[in-house]
Amino acid sequence: MRPQNLSATLVVLVIGAAIPRPAVSQNRWEREVQRQLQRAVNAVTTNARRSPLFTKTGPLNEEEAETFLVTLERGVTYSILGVCDNDCSRLQLLLATQSNELAIDRNSETLPVLRFTPSATTVYRIRVVMEGCRWNPCWYAVAVVPVGKNPP
Repeated sequence: MRPQNLSATLVVLVIGAAIPRPAVSQNRWEREVQRQLQRAVNAVTTNARRSPLFTKTGPLNEEEAETFLVTLERGVTYSILGVCDNDCSRLQLLLATQSNELAIDRNSETLPVLRFTPSATTVYRIRVVMEGCRWNPCWYAVAVVPVGKNPP
């Protein structure tokens, strides 16, 4: 290759590398759980149409878990919702402080819900456990939704 052709090729490669690529599109399972989560959020927010304080979506294999930290405000009632895709057969939610389990939903198959009103503003742990998944990985989505403030 001639030197001038080589430099033209390098310029094209450098410019091509600098052009931003579109973000990777969501897969169908992620879209599925996001739609399910939006329906669940709409069901618990009634007229107020409050936005979730926190949302998280991701894949987990059977028996895998993920933990998130979220600050909850004293006196505010929260619904913590979990959903999973059609291959999921069992999802568990757990709410805890550093030292104590405060609430757990083990009874719901694929739509666990926790309702909690903190007595102190602090950081809480939310643990999501994929207890049953027919085809690994299964996708889940979680939302923490403030649903009301209790009177003082």
